Amino acid sequence: MMLNKMKYLSLLILALIGTEVKAEKSVFDYDSIWKCDQAKRNWYCDDEEKKSTPAQRNEEKPVASPQQVPQLKDLSKIRTAEELRQELKVREDIAVMIPTEKNIKNYLDAWHMTMDKGTVFADQWRRVVWKNPEYDYSLKSPVNNTAVRTNNQAKDQDRSNYMREIAKEHGLIFFFRSDCPYCHQYAPTLKMLSEMYGIEVLGVSIDGGGLPEFPNPRDGRAVAHKWGIEKVPATFIASKKTGERAPVGFGLMSLQEVIERIWTLTNTQPGQDF
Repeated sequence: MMLNKMKYLSLLILALIGTEVKAEKSVFDYDSIWKCDQAKRNWYCDDEEKKSTPAQRNEEKPVASPQQVPQLKDLSKIRTAEELRQELKVREDIAVMIPTEKNIKNYLDAWHMTMDKGTVFADQWRRVVWKNPEYDYSLKSPVNNTAVRTNNQAKDQDRSNYMREIAKEHGLIFFFRSDCPYCHQYAPTLKMLSEMYGIEVLGVSIDGGGLPEFPNPRDGRAVAHKWGIEKVPATFIASKKTGERAPVGFGLMSLQEVIERIWTLTNTQPGQDF
């Protein structure tokens, strides 16, 4: 009987020991060689970083904060034109990107202020000009129809007198080709100019042929090459005394245009009669 009790006691102790051993595994026990457990003794492993799913990546992306709308200035406190330009631009940008009724009204407030300033400036400008003729540019270059017509008549008379005077010491050189349609169209204009003001026109052909108005031209092939004339018709004015020359123009021109160019190039300084 005593032996049986000792036997049961021994079995009970063994059972308790077995349970404890099962509950607390040895540091040398491993479930699998493929499982990383850095808590184990002498165990080293390099786990691959877990790849996040697309959904996780989207969640990890920083959320952009809403764009801050610039603070608008009080228009009554604007003191310079630069401040007004900047404020108008700011309000315009806001109204374009966020076209609410309020934003458009804000822009219109600045726009109307700009227009008001411009209107006052323009009105004051004309008042100053009216009272101070030295600032009135229309006295030099008229703008109303009556004054323009009168001014043009005076100019035409001045130019006619000048053309008759300059014809005494200067002449025109007309380079052309006999097969050039523009030269054929332009030749009568120069012939008329010569008859009106008595200015001599020397016809010079660069291909040896003539025109009806200039049937016996000078051979100008060598001269054209020397002067660098590549396009015809070409018109030059030259001094009969000194031989000095200057181009009047290239291409087809009207009678009035030829007269205007001769007047401008030989009788005025840049900006004088513009």
